[in-house]
Amino acid sequence: MQNWRRISFLLCGAMLSVASGLSAPIAADAAPRLASLDYCADQFVLALSPGSDIAAVSIDATSVYSFFGEKAAGLPKLRGNAEEILTLAPTLLVRQWKGSAAVDALLAQAGIATFILPFTLTPEDELSSLVAFGAHIGREAEARSFVDKRTRMRSRLEEAPQLPLKALYVTPSGFTAGQGTGVDNIIQWAGLDTMAKTYGLSGWGALPMEAIVRNQPDVIVTSFFDLPRAPSNWSLSGHPRIEEFLRDLPVIDLPARYMACSNLFAIDAANYIRREAEKLGLARDRQAAERTTTKR
Repeated sequence: MQNWRRISFLLCGAMLSVASGLSAPIAADAAPRLASLDYCADQFVLALSPGSDIAAVSIDATSVYSFFGEKAAGLPKLRGNAEEILTLAPTLLVRQWKGSAAVDALLAQAGIATFILPFTLTPEDELSSLVAFGAHIGREAEARSFVDKRTRMRSRLEEAPQLPLKALYVTPSGFTAGQGTGVDNIIQWAGLDTMAKTYGLSGWGALPMEAIVRNQPDVIVTSFFDLPRAPSNWSLSGHPRIEEFLRDLPVIDLPARYMACSNLFAIDAANYIRREAEKLGLARDRQAAERTTTKR
């Protein structure tokens, strides 16, 4: 009862204060108790912190679209209401797209700081955000190690020979990624060309059915098909010709965990596509077919 009275008092007091988007950095000798409010915030927390420093993660931290879902297993889960966070009493609440300034103000009165992760447009910016977050919680070395690993991974991809293959990206909703999108960049980093240029596509748009029938890709890259819901019967991904391509053409299915917070794991996604393409022997098959055609 006393706990609920305290919560009610803080809720009233929150109306009179304004929370800071970023709290003061945690002292190097202090052991932070972190809680993350949404699954993108989960990835930052789980990437850098041991389980002993994590008071709770979001309810989505073990979902199929959580990159570090296995690390989140067994940790307490937050649904995100203020009472729950106040009772848990972490040192720092980490959030990105979930939460509000009003809740931040309430938590500040209870001595719980909030770190708001920025939305970024590029993998480079996202990795810089990770380093800033790492420095804030006393885990900068871990953050730089994470970044260094992705830097080496990208260097290996850039040094690898291009694969003579054109890929088409397909989502369950029947949309595809055109030129200028992060997904198109990821596929190119993997060493494949994309059909976006062939079809003259920019940004995100519906699959161009007529163009695909006239000029089909060598390989299809899919993602989000592993989410616990079936594609709509009304989406273009359910079109008979697309179903035919998914059945008859080589398909690289990129797990949703690489794409849900894609800027942080964009290099991992490109590396996954490259490895799967090599496992399928797609480049070898294409080169053999071209040699056979040349001989004829």
